[in-house]
Amino acid sequence: MAWGFIQQLPLTVDQYDQLNNEITEEPEGLILHTSSEKAGGVRIVDVWDSEDAYRRFEQETLMPAIGRIGVAPPAEPPAMDTFEVHNMRGRAS
Repeated sequence: MAWGFIQQLPLTVDQYDQLNNEITEEPEGLILHTSSEKAGGVRIVDVWDSEDAYRRFEQETLMPAIGRIGVAPPAEPPAMDTFEVHNMRGRAS
């Protein structure tokens, strides 16, 4: 079954857009990625084939891209509300 998370990132929308532009290929295992501006940051809601697929993307692609845009990673990763997907409907499924 698919795995997902909701996370609030301490980025501006402009920083998020820069980061998004650094990720030029569709990540393997990604089913759905959404972002929205919320409370002065960016809220991410993602669904992946598995947590392992996300963690590979995080280490191999996301963290290097964050470094390239000049944003220092936070000392502590932002809280992540994770879940196993019970059901998916719509075009992303």
